[in-house]
Amino acid sequence: MRDLLRRFRGSPRQPTTTQPLSLTFGEWEALTGTVLAVCHPDWRGVRTAAHAFRDPLAMSSDVGLHTAEIVEQATTAGVSTLVVHGFPPGTAILLAAARQAGLTTRVTVHSSMAQHGAEAGEAQYMDAIAELAAHGAIARIGFVKAGVAEVFAALGLPAVHTPNRSPMIPDLATFETGPHGPHIGVFGANYWRKNVVTQLGAVALIAGTAHVMVAPPVAYLRRMAIHQHGELERDAFLAVQAAMDLNLYVSLSECHPMGPMESFLTGVPALMSRTSDLFADDPDLWDLVTVDTADNPARIAAAAHRLLEHGPDAVARARTWLDAADRAAARRWADFVS
Repeated sequence: MRDLLRRFRGSPRQPTTTQPLSLTFGEWEALTGTVLAVCHPDWRGVRTAAHAFRDPLAMSSDVGLHTAEIVEQATTAGVSTLVVHGFPPGTAILLAAARQAGLTTRVTVHSSMAQHGAEAGEAQYMDAIAELAAHGAIARIGFVKAGVAEVFAALGLPAVHTPNRSPMIPDLATFETGPHGPHIGVFGANYWRKNVVTQLGAVALIAGTAHVMVAPPVAYLRRMAIHQHGELERDAFLAVQAAMDLNLYVSLSECHPMGPMESFLTGVPALMSRTSDLFADDPDLWDLVTVDTADNPARIAAAAHRLLEHGPDAVARARTWLDAADRAAARRWADFVS
């Protein structure tokens, strides 16, 4: 175990600055229940998913620096299970200390095997989780992407499927989009698997206005209407997303994406790639809200036109599906942390 700690004392994803520990429950004296979750405050998708599981949450860009405080306060409050979402810097240190203090440990993985094959950092942190589980520092690994837990179980690791719960949506401010619609959100980050440039090509074919967080550095896209919003805090971002006529999440690889769920829950249809199991067991809904190819802008545009025409029905059906899926995910999560 000491050798493992030396290997994984850092993290593949080192922070640029170390932030103080923040607590969703205000202060340690308010901590109740048997589960405490930990995540990185700046990994937005992971953070949103962690919140959705409804556990008390401690957040830091380097949990190793706060290990003594987290473990002491957790045990004092009667916590029995510590869950780490992702693999923030210092996770190995925290897990070792938690196990030594008698806490049961869990780690939830919010990445896909496609990422493990394409991104060295993602592969390295997954290797760290596998090694720590093999040596007993992690009692159970949850994978939010369908089909991945079975692989790691076949490799001899304590892996189970833990699909994301539906995100909690706050009261939203009004955002005015202006004229020149339809207004279409393409809010993925500018890296390979989010497929932003191809989706902007689809918006150009629709002759709409694209809304992005940060426009990709592709000069020819300046010939189309793109509204750049910058990096927004979650509530402000949700208000912008909820003001769209349609949101595109046609990515090249996903796990159990929060963005489309947020979109439908705020009343806006979302078009997705067929890379997750969202809506997969409702064939008619699946056919309406997904597109069968992610790298053909014309096919994406045609699917987007169809979804725009059937938007209200898609939203109503998606919400019904999400309610049922959330109840099932809650039961799986309760089993995972028990």
